[in-house]
Amino acid sequence: MRAFTAALVSLLLSSVLSGSAWAGWSAPRSVSVARYWGAAAAVDGRGDAALAWVNKGADADPVTRYRTSVYVRVWTAGGRAVTRKLWSSNDARTDSLDVVLGAGEVTVVWVTDNREATTPVLRAAYGPLIGRWRAPRVIGHDPWEQGYPPTGLDNWFEHLAVAPDGEVLLAFNRGAGWTDDQPVGTTVVWRRPGHSFGTPQLLREGPGAAVPHFDMGGAAYLSGYCNGFVLIAPAHTHRFKRRIVLTPGGVLGFNLSLSGAHRGFASWIDGRCSFDAEAANTPGPVSGSALNAGIFAKPLQLSSSSTTAGFDNVVMTAAGGTVNWVTVTAFGTASPTASATFSRQIDAKGVPGATQQTASGPIALAADGGGDVLYGPETTCFSSCATGTFVRPVGGGADQPAPAGLGPIAVASPTGRAAAVVWQPNPLAGATIDLAVWRP
Repeated sequence: MRAFTAALVSLLLSSVLSGSAWAGWSAPRSVSVARYWGAAAAVDGRGDAALAWVNKGADADPVTRYRTSVYVRVWTAGGRAVTRKLWSSNDARTDSLDVVLGAGEVTVVWVTDNREATTPVLRAAYGPLIGRWRAPRVIGHDPWEQGYPPTGLDNWFEHLAVAPDGEVLLAFNRGAGWTDDQPVGTTVVWRRPGHSFGTPQLLREGPGAAVPHFDMGGAAYLSGYCNGFVLIAPAHTHRFKRRIVLTPGGVLGFNLSLSGAHRGFASWIDGRCSFDAEAANTPGPVSGSALNAGIFAKPLQLSSSSTTAGFDNVVMTAAGGTVNWVTVTAFGTASPTASATFSRQIDAKGVPGATQQTASGPIALAADGGGDVLYGPETTCFSSCATGTFVRPVGGGADQPAPAGLGPIAVASPTGRAAAVVWQPNPLAGATIDLAVWRP
């Protein structure tokens, strides 16, 4: 899942180029949109792709964004395509959405509210790539009455993950509870292929802004952007029985990347999220912890104590990976400045290696299930990045640049070898969205 940032300007593509010009990438697939507000994309290991987006009415207020519709378009690896209108309203807006692909099915979730409602509604729709879908279902009512999402976090409210066998986990937590000015409490709900979502479960000790993950063995994990702990559920149990505290209190930018069954790496900034609309997040040094055989190691500081990181991420494969961070001044203000970008190598066992400084990216954004790594500009370079998106194939070989110069949405399949990017050929006109799929 991910928010579509129209301010990032992509390079215009020449219509005379063929798909073979991009070595492994498909030719761009275009979708005509009226006045879209946001989008999310997913790809699976076969090369099937899904793009979900929100249209707003031509006369809708630019702030409230009432009169909206939700669509999804699916392209199969075999060349078929279908577009579905999932929901629309003349008196409601859609804040955010997410989409996943797995076991030949698509799942889309989105949050809506109207002018009078005090409780936004979380809806879901799902069905096969080609064929009949169930009607959208209301999953929960999701109040958010205190505080604000931390600066820079676009999709705070609902997240999807898909397991290797196609099971889907949805986590959401608008205003579930607060402890020490930090949101806590997560609602989770599961769906098996061919079935509806089950009964939502409230995890009172769940993280705020909960992000679900599955490892290659089917175990489920929950982490939160502002919390230093992880919840773990054994495969197929639907019960988060373990709560692993990596660092007490709040953090900034907690990330978890899984590279196999019970293996991966977590990174975070020893700072703090701000839930005050007039205050910035607190930056700090970067720390991390390796996950091996289901056990998180003692946390290690990955940067110097004087580091003021405002952004971090981690991307791991079976062969190792990197933790990336950006030192930022005036973070959370109208004029943030990215000072420098750093990457620290992590080996296959989670042992940190050398630190490298880069200039305006690129950094690793995601890895597919086969170990191919998707690179692109990090999110705080504010249109100053000098690079586009590309795939670095596992086992070596030349990097394979995507058709889009700057892809605001870049996703990788959790199983198999595939990736996708989404961009606007003409951001000012906003009439189309393009998607391209990479496969080896």
